[in-house]
Amino acid sequence: MADQRPNPIATKLYLQRIVLLIERLWLFVHRPMMVLGLGLALAWSGLLIPLPKGFALMIFSSLGALFIWTLKPLLGLALPSRHAAARALENHNTLAHRAASSLEDVPVAGAGSEELWQAHVERNLAALKTLKIAPPRSSWRQFDPLAQRLPMVMAVVIAYVLGTGDIRSNVLNAFNFGPAPLAKIAVLDAWLKPPSYTGKPPLLLTSPAMLEKLTSNPDLTIPENATLSVRLQGAAAPKMMVLSPSSTDLQVTLAEMKQEEKDGIFIAEAKLDRPASIKIFDGEKPLATWNIALITDQPPTITFADEPKGNDFGKLSVKWHVTDDYGVKSVTAEINLADEQDKAMGFADNGIFLYSAPEFKLAMSKPNTKDDTETSTADLSAHPWAGLWAEMVLTATDGAGHTTSTPPKRFKMPERNFIMPLARALAEQRKRFILSPDDAPDASTMISAMLLYPFELKDRFGLQINLSRINSQLAKASHPDDVVAVVKDIWPLMLSVENGNLNDIKTQLKELANQLREAMREGAPKERIDELMKKMQEAMNKLAEQMKKNDPSKQAQGLKKDQGPSKTVTPEQLQSMLDEIDRLNKQGDTDKAEQMLSQLDEMLQNLRPGESQQAGGDQPGQGQMDSLSDLLGKQQKLMDQTQRLGKGGDKGDAPGDLANKQEGLGDQLGKLGDGLSPEDGGDKLGEAGKNMRDAEDALRRGNKEEALRQQNKAMRNMLQGMKKLAEKMGKDGKGNQQGNSQSPGNNDPLGRPQRSHKPGEEPDRNLVPSDLTSKRAHEILKELRDRANEQGLDDETKDYIDGLLKGVE
Repeated sequence: MADQRPNPIATKLYLQRIVLLIERLWLFVHRPMMVLGLGLALAWSGLLIPLPKGFALMIFSSLGALFIWTLKPLLGLALPSRHAAARALENHNTLAHRAASSLEDVPVAGAGSEELWQAHVERNLAALKTLKIAPPRSSWRQFDPLAQRLPMVMAVVIAYVLGTGDIRSNVLNAFNFGPAPLAKIAVLDAWLKPPSYTGKPPLLLTSPAMLEKLTSNPDLTIPENATLSVRLQGAAAPKMMVLSPSSTDLQVTLAEMKQEEKDGIFIAEAKLDRPASIKIFDGEKPLATWNIALITDQPPTITFADEPKGNDFGKLSVKWHVTDDYGVKSVTAEINLADEQDKAMGFADNGIFLYSAPEFKLAMSKPNTKDDTETSTADLSAHPWAGLWAEMVLTATDGAGHTTSTPPKRFKMPERNFIMPLARALAEQRKRFILSPDDAPDASTMISAMLLYPFELKDRFGLQINLSRINSQLAKASHPDDVVAVVKDIWPLMLSVENGNLNDIKTQLKELANQLREAMREGAPKERIDELMKKMQEAMNKLAEQMKKNDPSKQAQGLKKDQGPSKTVTPEQLQSMLDEIDRLNKQGDTDKAEQMLSQLDEMLQNLRPGESQQAGGDQPGQGQMDSLSDLLGKQQKLMDQTQRLGKGGDKGDAPGDLANKQEGLGDQLGKLGDGLSPEDGGDKLGEAGKNMRDAEDALRRGNKEEALRQQNKAMRNMLQGMKKLAEKMGKDGKGNQQGNSQSPGNNDPLGRPQRSHKPGEEPDRNLVPSDLTSKRAHEILKELRDRANEQGLDDETKDYIDGLLKGVE
């Protein structure tokens, strides 16, 4: 009957049994947990990694067996009885008379009244309505009286927090009983590349020689803005730190600094724009340290080596000096009008400001020079500012972009002094309407009066018509731009009035000189050289006749009183130059002959009508011809340098340097040919420019043969274009000359002895070359023959060398 009574505390008894099971579980698992903690501490700490794999296997085997043995008591673990749970409830709730455990009791049969037993049970149940579950109690003191659990817990925590490497790798390595993997070797490459303008070679910081040097002294001194490149392969945790030289922990950022890791390769690059201490690490392990100090790039210096000087023909010469620590990249000049003119400030009219400043180019004979003194010259006679005070500022720029400018240098713009009365009068009126465009009608009236009886334009109808046309434009000018156009167009007519037909003969002589120079360079046959020399002699005779027609006494009246002494070009000098060129050519010394031809060009440019007068100006386009001739010589020199590429022991320029020179020549040719029509040779000069660009491209690709081929084509096209331009110049501005009177006496108008055409009466000349000259000529011929016999020469190169040999063997 007792089993049928409901038990109101059955749930509490079951929960209390669970609590008692947990208390017993602590007793059975503390030893397995101690063994497991010991194994984790050994695995996480990384202490077993350097040990032999057999020893580590033995340790873990022993720990495994011990762990299994400590689990044996768990086999007898069972859920505590209801009676034990009831006793726990009685003890926890301080119940007397076994109030909870007695509920399971039953009365003895026949021992008493059943009503009395029922009353006893109900009284106990009423007392158990507020029973509370006894919580689990720790029994560590019973089975671990020495508190061995505490050092074990500390060992596990310390191994987890302070163990070397990461936890996962340590555990895997601890239980990896196979052969140890090969350790990765970190490979570091680092180099410093100074800026290209310094000309300094790169430094390999990881080379054996540099490593030995850095061992004793880790300090490096390099040009600023050098580029640091680092490449680290095989490192587990690569990183680069850039520290301030004065601190061990203050990090700084360099210009253009970047770091990345890709496919296991760490790459870093930075521009060193400040001193720094650079450290490379693999994790916490330092791999390299470089203490870098910088050499500051100093700005260039530029000064006027002398005062700007002008001559009577409008040519300005400026001597300048420039220096830089690594080399000057470019020099420029800027000209501006000075505020103070002759005893006055400013200008009475704004007409002068209609014209832009003249362009004055400065050229360095040696690119990227560190110390150079040069003299630059430009013909500014045609510029409207001629005769006015101006200021010039020179600016030098180095490879780093630093610039330095001089203080403004005050000077007077050179002005051409005309001799012929009409030319001088036209120059005065031109300056008048330059300064004041409103005076254009009055200036036109004055020019019209000059043209009523133009004695100096006799029989030169084309020049008369052109002057009249331009004067009409001046009279009808209604806008300042109309006056600006007349200022430009009247200048070449003034030069034509000044020089008369002398320009035509000078142009012919200069063209013949260019042809002779070309023939010498190409090794033309002797017959061709003699033909050109004969034509030059005939042109010289025509020059004498033209100079005779000018009246020296009238020309002398045109000289200004303050003109002072001047350098003269005498007939003897011209003839001596021509004879010397002929002699040098016959002796095979073409280099000196070409130098003499250049001097002859200069003397012809300084030749003016009249007796003992200063150098005159050129006709329109002549400066262009001179520039083209000079450019042709530079192209020939560059072709020779290209031919020597790859020769053993040659210390010449690299292909890239020659390509840069070729690019510069191409730019010059483009400027010279700009605006020229096909009739003026513009088409051929354009083709030559294309050849130069192709040659530049071939040099950059290292194709020597193609570069020579294109350079040869460029020279041929330039010569054809110059020939067209010369023919056009010969046609422009020509008039008719009459009279052919002879100079009295035995000398011609140039002061040369008349040829008698009788044997034995010619001036004695030593036609036998000197020993030194002959020796040099034989050396040149030998060198040419040796080059012609080289194996593997392409057809273009053979043709080039054969052309040099023609006419000299």
